[in-house]
Amino acid sequence: MKNTKRIGIGRSAQGFTLIELMISMAIFGVISLAAFSVLSSSQQSAVMNDQTVQIQKNLRLAMDLIARDIRMTGFSNPVAGALPGCANHMNPLNTNPDSIAIMTLDQQLGTLAVSAQNSSVLTLAAGGVLPGVGDAISIEGIFTTTVSSVSGGSTINLNQRTPASSYFPASSAVMRLVCVTYTVSGANGQVPGGATIYKPYQLLRNTTATANNALPIVDGIEDLQLAYALDADGNGVIDDQAGGTVGVVDCHDYVPNNVACTSAVPYTAGSGTVTTLPVSVNSTPTAVRQVRITLVGRAIPPEAANTPNNCWWDQQFTGNTQMQVEDHLLLNPVQPGTCPAPQITGGIRRRSLTRIITLRDANTS
Repeated sequence: MKNTKRIGIGRSAQGFTLIELMISMAIFGVISLAAFSVLSSSQQSAVMNDQTVQIQKNLRLAMDLIARDIRMTGFSNPVAGALPGCANHMNPLNTNPDSIAIMTLDQQLGTLAVSAQNSSVLTLAAGGVLPGVGDAISIEGIFTTTVSSVSGGSTINLNQRTPASSYFPASSAVMRLVCVTYTVSGANGQVPGGATIYKPYQLLRNTTATANNALPIVDGIEDLQLAYALDADGNGVIDDQAGGTVGVVDCHDYVPNNVACTSAVPYTAGSGTVTTLPVSVNSTPTAVRQVRITLVGRAIPPEAANTPNNCWWDQQFTGNTQMQVEDHLLLNPVQPGTCPAPQITGGIRRRSLTRIITLRDANTS
């Protein structure tokens, strides 16, 4: 018989012991948990950054639109009541949120194809846009009147003649004026004086005298606050208001302003005492020289988007963004569905943006 050699099984060919397996699983679990925590934190940071970026984009867009219209308040000096919805050049309401209606430039319709002097008929060059009957129009911001009729695709008939003393050559700009109203829809989607037909917290722009005709132009705008620097005595200098430094334009000189004034050193902090809009704001022409515009934007959690009376309360956000904006204290809700009951912290991610606008045609005559 041939000799056979018994081959033994070495330890290197054996499997894991139970203890080794349990230790390996524990190490794997700790590493997985750490990786998940990092991933979850990164995802939350990404969502927060995305919401913050979106708020800032909304605020900049809304600010640019409002600033453009307010800057052109009283363009071409239309008479009081010339545009439906506006009794005067500027018609602000000090509410929370504030609202404002202003006579302003809407768009350039085109240019004159034929010169005009002592004429009740204008002819637009090719490519122009005809206004509607009753629209207010201006030639070069110098002469303003309303449209009685249009005909022939390029002819505008006026309710009064252009001045005999003014000559408007061909290529002169013809512009349409309009009364623009800015409001903000509330948590229930309602606009002051209108029905509950809008989404929560939208900036609304209206060029008619009917509240329900407002067009939503920017989402996620919670608050609009306005303050006004005046030259009521017409001396070309912004008036000093009580609480401010005499001879220096500081934040106290913007009315209404009844919150802490911290514009800069050496101006002392305190509270403005003028909190009611003077008559000279709502006038034609207005005594307003500058307007301080402040907008507040909210993040829009996907689970709460377009839900009335929800306040867009975000369960993932616990920071305190309660803020004071002019004379409006913005609070946080207690929980979803209880807007606007206050609590100290949690639930809403906000950002604000402020800009001071100088009126282009203020107090012209």
